[in-house]
Amino acid sequence: MIHHYLPSTKGAVAADPSALCIRGVVFDMDGTLATPMKEHLIRMRHEIGVPNGIRTLEYVETCLHGRARELAEKRILDIETEAMANMRVSPGLVDLLQFLHTHNIPTAIITRNNANSVSHFINNVVAEQPKEHLGFFGFDPIIDRSFKPTKPHPAGLLHISQKWGIPPHQLLMVGDHLDDLLCGLRAGSLTALLRYSDNSEFEAQAHIVVDRIDELVERLSSGFDADMSVAGHVDMAITTHAQTSA
Repeated sequence: MIHHYLPSTKGAVAADPSALCIRGVVFDMDGTLATPMKEHLIRMRHEIGVPNGIRTLEYVETCLHGRARELAEKRILDIETEAMANMRVSPGLVDLLQFLHTHNIPTAIITRNNANSVSHFINNVVAEQPKEHLGFFGFDPIIDRSFKPTKPHPAGLLHISQKWGIPPHQLLMVGDHLDDLLCGLRAGSLTALLRYSDNSEFEAQAHIVVDRIDELVERLSSGFDADMSVAGHVDMAITTHAQTSA
């Protein structure tokens, strides 16, 4: 079933307040708002000894205990801290955020990164932007991995839906990994995949696929068709891609 989403502009919404359009956008952080840190995640999994087919945090939280878990959690934090030094704003992000800001579309973050990584992104990486751009980065709420359950569970996105008073089917979840897409689909939201050379197999779980994040401006400003048969019940095996997701 194809649903047509109308433009998400102030003019279009004013003309028809009940129009089916995107009224809020939720972002993953690493690989979406910020450039990917895949090499750090690969090293993290290798050093902790995470088997194929299970996510890093899931492995640590469910399979390790006592001192082994403490050491693994410390190594995760150490590697995440190292990765902060290479964190950069995703190309095209400012243009997208400016569009969303102009049209009063709220933004939020759901990430499995720790609170320190999120704080570094906001207080260091974002803070380096020109002053006239800082107002575009008003993410609220920001949900890190202390919020349980984490992606791909939809709880975080449903929390944002309730906080904003916007129904899930009028939210867009933007990410670069299957877990971001499943989070959106299971909440009943639209999904957008930021495509890289190694994540194209996730396209089947995305309503929108873009190669640069600012390509979403054209979709949101012009409207788009969404195939609502895209489903979130499929939890694809994470043998080859688990290493790129915490």
